Amino acid sequence: MIDPDDILVTEEKLPSTINLINIPEFEYQVYDTNDEKEYEKYIKDVESQVRRSFEYRQFIKYLRETMGMNKCAFLQNVSNEETFDIKIELHHYPFSLRDISDIVFRKRSYYKESLDIQMVAKEVMECHYKLIVGIISLSETVHELAHSHRLFVPVDKVVGRYKMFVELYKPFIEPEMLETLERIEKYTLEHSEIENTNVIEQNRLSYNVKDKRYALPDMNPITDQMVNRLETIKSNNYILPVATEPPQLPRKIIKPFIPIGELDE
Repeated sequence: MIDPDDILVTEEKLPSTINLINIPEFEYQVYDTNDEKEYEKYIKDVESQVRRSFEYRQFIKYLRETMGMNKCAFLQNVSNEETFDIKIELHHYPFSLRDISDIVFRKRSYYKESLDIQMVAKEVMECHYKLIVGIISLSETVHELAHSHRLFVPVDKVVGRYKMFVELYKPFIEPEMLETLERIEKYTLEHSEIENTNVIEQNRLSYNVKDKRYALPDMNPITDQMVNRLETIKSNNYILPVATEPPQLPRKIIKPFIPIGELDE
């Protein structure tokens, strides 16, 4: 227990002004872009900033509603015009969004422009609004095939003036990218066999089962029954028929139990 008589009472005057001398320079840098892992995180954050922006959502909405990019470029019958169950995704091509963000970063770094994520993302969006990036609409399955290198996408299906992007940013595009782009354009013009789309074509299979134990049932009787059932419902003004009351079974008479000894009496 603390004895209150042991408390020392003192009067202290605190200063009302603090003089700061030789303030160090303030430098704020979240990412070390010279480190490979840090740079990849930086580019991913730029991509995220672009995709989550209001401007990007409006851009995508415009492409879908005005430029007809709500159907798959490969599967013309697949679209989300009447139903949203079908997912149509917009794919950046031939330069991915990651490529575009990287190229814009290189350009801004060279000219000593701000490398803040918001500023880099802003220039990336400017490229989108100028429509100098390539965009193609793909169904979810086709999009996955393109990313897994199972489907070649010719550049003549792409919307956007990607060649102008190359002209403006060519000094900051890696030579490997330019070489890949040259081959993509070459294969597109030649209609190379790499454009084979068998992977997305429908393939109907028929079963030839000789053993009757594993043969599929005859569907004709089932189809006839369904058609007759529908006709019955239509003729009844689409009111389902009411099931009849099940027949009542006669009540079983239970006789009282009489012990054997009492029967003799």
